[in-house]
Amino acid sequence: MKNLYLLLAFFILNFSFGQTVPSPTEFLGYELGTQFTRHHKVIDYFETLSETNPNRVILEKYGETYEGRPLYVAYVSASKNISNLESIRSQHLGSAGIKSDRGNDFPIVWLSYNVHGNEASSTEAS
Repeated sequence: MKNLYLLLAFFILNFSFGQTVPSPTEFLGYELGTQFTRHHKVIDYFETLSETNPNRVILEKYGETYEGRPLYVAYVSASKNISNLESIRSQHLGSAGIKSDRGNDFPIVWLSYNVHGNEASSTEAS
């Protein structure tokens, strides 16, 4: 099942971004799943995605681990949505009943890739 998720992620990245973004295999120098990818390499890859496609990917630091490593959220979407993140966030809060300005129902998917620091599969899946 893990390989299916990795394959899906590869196709999404490859077809969404075209040839301007290196695949995880090209970037890391090994096939995903053949070895563990360290935290800093995952961050480096997401930084590359956000630098090469700033209108499609935003990487935002929101904190640090107890070991001082940065924690990020990555927004990945169409450029139209990336340019309207605050409006989408506000409308989502309205839909959830947290704010009064209820907007259009817009699907938001949160993929949290790690709960326990010693679980390698979540890091590889991201």
